[in-house]
Amino acid sequence: MRVNRVRWAVVCMALAATGLTGCTSDPAASGPRPEDSGPITRAKMRLVLDGITEDVGAPANDPEVAARTETTDNPLGKCFVQYKGFDKTATKLDVDRARAVATALTDRGWSETKKRDDGDEASDNEIAVVRAVFKKRGWTIVMDYSQSSDFRVLSLNSFEDTCARKAQGTTPAG
Repeated sequence: MRVNRVRWAVVCMALAATGLTGCTSDPAASGPRPEDSGPITRAKMRLVLDGITEDVGAPANDPEVAARTETTDNPLGKCFVQYKGFDKTATKLDVDRARAVATALTDRGWSETKKRDDGDEASDNEIAVVRAVFKKRGWTIVMDYSQSSDFRVLSLNSFEDTCARKAQGTTPAG
């Protein structure tokens, strides 16, 4: 038999008054959802990208990129959540950190659907490009890391697959 919330609260108060416990959760109420449940919204995706990059010590999202994706009127732009971190000093962004982002994504249940490309070699034998594509519950993340002698940049371009397909059908060519 399912106990309603009011009755459960009364029972818990009575048990607490007698010193008994066991009312730590309401069986009818579900607490916060686990990270990997429910739909992925743009707001949730923003938290995913910011959380992963923060966890691995990458630079914060470039404010101009964040503002551009939040204020766009483009139908396709409404499907995207983007992260772009820049580093001229190589103190917060390097090849290993880019690989750590990829590992963090797979550790959180994202499937790497395109084999990681640790492509072009830099002149000092460091990898200059890391690219990968990840998918999870109707979303795609395209990771792109590149370095040059002047700077390093990590981009995570995520989009909701169905939204992007619909927007591409309504976006004028040109």
